[in-house]
Amino acid sequence: MSGPFERLGSGWNQFWFAPRETSTLAVFRIAFGLLATFWTLSLLPNLFVFFGPAGILPAYPQSGPGAWGVLALSNSEPFVVLVFVMTLLGSLALTVGLHTRFAAIVVYLGILAFVRRNPLVGNSGDELMCTLALLCALAPSGAALSMDRLRTAPGRFWEFPSRAPWALRLIQIQLSVIYLSAVWQKVEGDMWRNGTAVSYALRITDIHRFATPDFLTDSIVLSELLTYGTLALEVALGILVWNRAARPWVLALGVSMHVGIDLFILVGFFSFAMIVTYIVFIPPEAASRRILALRDRLVEGRVNGRRGPVTPRLEPAPSAAGMQQASPAVLRTLGRRRPERLLLRGGRDSRRICGPPV
Repeated sequence: MSGPFERLGSGWNQFWFAPRETSTLAVFRIAFGLLATFWTLSLLPNLFVFFGPAGILPAYPQSGPGAWGVLALSNSEPFVVLVFVMTLLGSLALTVGLHTRFAAIVVYLGILAFVRRNPLVGNSGDELMCTLALLCALAPSGAALSMDRLRTAPGRFWEFPSRAPWALRLIQIQLSVIYLSAVWQKVEGDMWRNGTAVSYALRITDIHRFATPDFLTDSIVLSELLTYGTLALEVALGILVWNRAARPWVLALGVSMHVGIDLFILVGFFSFAMIVTYIVFIPPEAASRRILALRDRLVEGRVNGRRGPVTPRLEPAPSAAGMQQASPAVLRTLGRRRPERLLLRGGRDSRRICGPPV
């Protein structure tokens, strides 16, 4: 009988290193690549205002030890454009899985460069994007559903090779840490403990996307329900997400919470980044099954589109001689079937049993 330490070591290796299909990681890479693309494009309207030498922060900010960024190398507008273009191209390459690991590193350096260049216009969602890009670079993100896969194994594009999931586990743990640390920091504040935090957040009109209904901000009961409910849900997301039975429910509630936050409050890409991170908790078997089912539906629709709609054509009824050739058992079977099926051109019954129409 194995001892407790052997079981613990076996569980540790199973959790971190037992090969798993890379379908979940592929879906996460595509979703995050698209998110990074939109994040980069959102910088374009105010690129020089936020990050240029004549913008709201002309000089590169003084940072502490270890804080660095590519834009610290030059403060010129052409260099800002170069970093922007490289980040955009890296995001597109990450989405399609072209030189995936290098593309993820480019995205990481690009997002980090803009976050460090002007911390006045960023938020925690931007920092989360940096972390996810770095974890994408560590993971075998291009192992499936990628241009890299198409180049290295052109006839096996729809396969999901198994890899050690340790990088995927890091993303999952990152999600739990985000929620649990958020709860820890919130309960240190008086407004979260007395149940008024959400009401105050909904009263800051400068960061509102849409006007908040008065009954949400004026009701003490609703304010307490939303405040304490947020804390409870974040605890559940940090802990119960590891339980397979509870996972779909807490993730669905998490999506609702983040959609509600983004609907009323301008939080940048934070809510979208959190929802994209939920993908890493999809079991690889379920992800593979859904991907292949979607592929089959797309192929079937393409084939049907090429053939065009098939119009049934009615044929004359079979002759009496042809009907006499059929056995009584066959005739009883035909009598239970719909007559219009027997008269459709190409129907097996009329062709095989009754002979050609006359």
